[in-house]
Amino acid sequence: MRRTFLYGTLLFVLILLVSLGFIVFKTFSKETLSALAGLKRKYIFLSFLIIFLYHTFDNLRLFILSKALGVRYSLGYGYIISFTNTFAATVTPAHVGGEMSSVYMLLRKGAGLHRVMSIVTMKTITGASFFIFMLPVMAYYLYKHPEALSNTLRLLGILLAVSAFVYIAGRLFFNRSENKHHKEKLKKSLRRYLTYMKLFGYKRKKEVVLATLSSITLYICFLLIAPTLIMAFGKDIDLVEGVFTQLGLLYAIFMSPSPGGSGVGELGGLVIFANFLQPYEIGLFVLLWRFISQYMSALLGGVFFLICLWIDLRR
Repeated sequence: MRRTFLYGTLLFVLILLVSLGFIVFKTFSKETLSALAGLKRKYIFLSFLIIFLYHTFDNLRLFILSKALGVRYSLGYGYIISFTNTFAATVTPAHVGGEMSSVYMLLRKGAGLHRVMSIVTMKTITGASFFIFMLPVMAYYLYKHPEALSNTLRLLGILLAVSAFVYIAGRLFFNRSENKHHKEKLKKSLRRYLTYMKLFGYKRKKEVVLATLSSITLYICFLLIAPTLIMAFGKDIDLVEGVFTQLGLLYAIFMSPSPGGSGVGELGGLVIFANFLQPYEIGLFVLLWRFISQYMSALLGGVFFLICLWIDLRR
């Protein structure tokens, strides 16, 4: 686990630095500084409020599922879990650290391992509901807006390029036999926590529905951040159009094997939002969007994560 976080962090920093360097070189100019000075603060503040709502619904999702299996903690601690999940997902390949972080943070509350694994598994399943539900919606949007198909294909190219880079780096840094050992352990654990999973299916249907609604709402909040920031640049944008335009990018970020969708989010943002902003504004926008929607929460989550580790090690 420590190696996963270490190598993932190094890979994240490398991809991020390359992406940021490309954005600055490609899009920044003297006009960019003027655009920064002219940002409308009320929309910047609103974007911070939206990311807080994102974490609120992420908090509620896990809180509901945990309570269903008798794992108790405060809503304040739930926010800490949400932020640490963002940190762990940002610095590990394919976002796998987000689930590991959830397990660790719930274990700190004295819950049994297999009970916790069942909660986290159900969290992942309810989270996937949004992506399953939106697939036909995205297909319909592309059918009605064929001009958006070219951007989708460019996103696919970016995703494949970043995936190839991550694959090569993974072959160099990660021990495949170690990963295989972890997979075997997970397979053995599956039978042991299956009983708790049945509880969700037979006796906790209401909690599953509420967690699913929370998952859908948190992703809608995520999709509202970009249109809000576009308004901060003084642009008029229809919120519905702004949300639907991003669907392909959202899938690409969460499908990306790179830590936190790094590279894909930055380069994909240049492609998707280019029609809404001037060339000298787009790079600044992407940096603000990625910072507010992910990296700010990851930084805060990293602080919480280190504090929790320090407390546990002192015990």
